[in-house]
Amino acid sequence: MRVERPRAARYTFVASVILTDLELGHQTQGTTWNLSVYGCQVMPGNSTRIGARVRVRMIHCGETFEAQGRVTNLRPPMGAGIVFTKVEEHYQLVLDKWLAALREEKSEKQ
Repeated sequence: MRVERPRAARYTFVASVILTDLELGHQTQGTTWNLSVYGCQVMPGNSTRIGARVRVRMIHCGETFEAQGRVTNLRPPMGAGIVFTKVEEHYQLVLDKWLAALREEKSEKQ
């Protein structure tokens, strides 16, 4: 049995999320609880399906991040794992800023 390992550090990160299924048009509101440069985990997320193409919209501290992504896993009660597949440059800057703050916060705790 192969154990999957994250490609990048994941950080605890709580933000409001709107998840939109790009094929069906369904929208779900939830919360993210972890974030990396490659994706996030969204709760509840169980109204979608593995492989679904989605748009992720996060709002945190007055800033918005959007990306297109794909649902890679569903793990109740942990929610849906989303990998980012397309991030526009201005949203990448927001993501980079959030991750830099999370890295700094983590290093201060150690």
